[in-house]
Amino acid sequence: MSFRRIAPLTAACLAAFSMSAFAAPLDPAKVKSVVDGQIPAYLQDHKAITEIESPTGDKAGSRQMADWLKARFEPLGYKAEYRENDAGTHVILRKKGEGQQRVLILGHTDTVQPKGSLAKKPYSYDAKTGLSQGPGAGDSKASVAQLLHFAQAMEKLGYKNYGEMIFYFDAEEEVGSDLEEQILDELAKQADLTLSVDTARPGWGLTTQRKWAANFDISVKGTTGHAGNSPQSSASATVELANQITRIMKLASPLPKDPSQFTPQGLAKRGLSDHGQFIPELTINVGVIETPNTKRNSVPAAASAKLDIRGYKAEDLKKIQAAIAKIAATPAVGGTKVEVKGPFSYLPAMEKTPAAAALVDSYKKIVKQQYGANVVEWSGGGVTIGNFTSKHIPTIDGLGVETDYEHDLDKETVDLKTFAPRTVSMILLLDEVANKGLKTK
Repeated sequence: MSFRRIAPLTAACLAAFSMSAFAAPLDPAKVKSVVDGQIPAYLQDHKAITEIESPTGDKAGSRQMADWLKARFEPLGYKAEYRENDAGTHVILRKKGEGQQRVLILGHTDTVQPKGSLAKKPYSYDAKTGLSQGPGAGDSKASVAQLLHFAQAMEKLGYKNYGEMIFYFDAEEEVGSDLEEQILDELAKQADLTLSVDTARPGWGLTTQRKWAANFDISVKGTTGHAGNSPQSSASATVELANQITRIMKLASPLPKDPSQFTPQGLAKRGLSDHGQFIPELTINVGVIETPNTKRNSVPAAASAKLDIRGYKAEDLKKIQAAIAKIAATPAVGGTKVEVKGPFSYLPAMEKTPAAAALVDSYKKIVKQQYGANVVEWSGGGVTIGNFTSKHIPTIDGLGVETDYEHDLDKETVDLKTFAPRTVSMILLLDEVANKGLKTK
């Protein structure tokens, strides 16, 4: 049975799956030895590409990263393909194997830090602590270098128990683009599972679910008039917009009465660690409220709001859409009309499907056996490129080198000591899928 046949999300068709063994399972000790031997070269490569400034939209830096990848992967037998637009160069690397599973591995070469950041925050590495800093050192240059050495390690191990290895290095992960989405959709349909190395959380953090995101615009039309002399013949668009927002917000999951308890400081005081477990199930953010009216004594004839809505379950979006449409159709202020546009700019959820859960369980077992550590599952309210592949195939995220304070030039820190154990665990996970199979209930 192929992995793809179990990828649909219904539990009924996901009773179990397994794969025939094509080779003897890898010896974990040998994998560790090979990967450990690559640490000095990995550190050099990490420094080299961190010092290539490649903020999103910088074509020169993006192309330099693409050429670096091409030059390093092609000697390993990978065929490189570039997909370019005005913002950068996306890189797809492929290699055929002798097994069944088609593996899609995701990384990204762009950073949030603008050109010139290297001068403000030069690359640094502390050999005693293993910690490194620099623009994009963690998000995501450490994991880009990791994937090269992941591929090199499999080559040194002579590992070919896969149908095809497909690496996709996104040039626009930080902002997204139509080209990015097209590539992800195309590649996901060609693969059986996705492993993403985007920013990994400290302490063996692994992101196993992320929210979908959708935008809605609400516009209200009323009738203007003088606030003193003609409120009886006017219809306030702002009052109706307030009514709409109040009713719509009741659709969201409850928020805490004291948000200060859920800040990093508040959680620390309560002895709690945040791994996304406190993010409400369904959130609605009214990010923008506008009216063209500028006079206090005029009844506004128009008002609008922009909403960002997010949830973990894909089916919740249809429910929200229907509920918002019903609210819009029943305004409380007489003489007003409400129009809703959306959902648009939709970004799919990365759901923890039964097949994805099987991958997570296997990874946890490997980490426990090999390193005596417990993997902490994270939930995310933000969207990454793994969200797009999870529409088609099981996807897990956060398998890369562990990073903290990403996007903060002064504080972003990557723990390069985690390169070896994280890379070993990825290799053993693929071997587990190929040789032993995974079973779910």
